[in-house]
Amino acid sequence: MDTIVSDALAAWATSFSAEETSDPLWNLLAYRVARCLVDHAQGDGVLLARNVDPRTVSQLTRAIGSIGANVAEGYGRRSGADRSRFYGYALGSTREAMLWYRSVAWSLDESTLTVRMAFLTQERRLLLGMLKSVQRQGTPSFESG
Repeated sequence: MDTIVSDALAAWATSFSAEETSDPLWNLLAYRVARCLVDHAQGDGVLLARNVDPRTVSQLTRAIGSIGANVAEGYGRRSGADRSRFYGYALGSTREAMLWYRSVAWSLDESTLTVRMAFLTQERRLLLGMLKSVQRQGTPSFESG
């Protein structure tokens, strides 16, 4: 995993209670990356609202939220076809979020954009791997590292 992502994810994860982290879903790296992205995007949205069309900010935060929601939804599905469908939705939302972040790049500092794009790139890699695994074996790829 990218050092930028692993360092930021490790720092972010310390704020969660044992109740939250005891859910087996927490062990899925793609879910933790998506949850962290939601927190970052909410903060970015507040800053972006000063300079960017509110509809664009809304699209960005909606796309980011959709990633984790679809990973969680797919994780809970019993059939490989259902998991694959929701993981595919999450992948689409990841790519959409990348587009929205690029569209507001002029309003973010370079380091913030670099971190967000690193997270989204990592999420895309994870989801592609999960989709391949589900399509081949009918089971999700539970990467925790």
